[in-house]
Amino acid sequence: RSSLVGTFIGILPVVGASVGSALAYLFARLGSKTPERFGKGSEEGIVASEAANNATVGGALIPLISLGIPGSVTDAILIGALTIHSLQPGPLLFTTNPEIVWNVIGVYFVSTFVMFALMLGLIRVYVRVSTIPKAFLLPAIMVFCVVGVFSLNNTMFDVWTMLGFGVVGFLLERAGFNLGPFVIGYVLAKVAEAKLRQGLMFTDGDISPLFKEPLSLGMLIAALVLLVWSLWAERRRQASPTVHAGDQNP
Repeated sequence: RSSLVGTFIGILPVVGASVGSALAYLFARLGSKTPERFGKGSEEGIVASEAANNATVGGALIPLISLGIPGSVTDAILIGALTIHSLQPGPLLFTTNPEIVWNVIGVYFVSTFVMFALMLGLIRVYVRVSTIPKAFLLPAIMVFCVVGVFSLNNTMFDVWTMLGFGVVGFLLERAGFNLGPFVIGYVLAKVAEAKLRQGLMFTDGDISPLFKEPLSLGMLIAALVLLVWSLWAERRRQASPTVHAGDQNP
């Protein structure tokens, strides 16, 4: 399930692996029998997010090769490398240079097995890394976060924004809020607003095609079904302790 989510998200241009990981984590939490373990090192959550993260790479190759649209920053670099060699990604690449297409597919296929072998060979090292005390781990993570955010636009405003949202996230987590939907909404909001404005420009400000076209209507129905299903799953999870308590006290 998580691999399918990651592949689908990878096909969508500019969305990125972070969205795929967050969505897979959310679906895994909703479908888990022990959702209370999520956010505390649950194996289900780790496997779900990492499986989706890896699957987005393969999904992002589909718009890259077939349409010449990068699905991630890495794919944008790959397009630049192909352009340097006078190769234009897109439908014509399959006819003019089919060997390039099959080389890319072959390298991705082989890299999957190489990564699997590395994971098996270095699993004990990774386990030891996971046992590093938080007192040493968190400062290093904070430094990497600050450096990474600052390097985007070379401005301290981004750093202060990151720290501010970190404080907000800490307070929300202490208050018992689920941060998954908040993160997904924050990441997707910019893309959704840009695509909505683009669509309204094509329809001269008319929003009715969203409810008339089969594709958009199907996506809206799917979103509604997921909303109802998540509410039902949460209500069922909250009601289950009461049921068990009733069984224990006849």
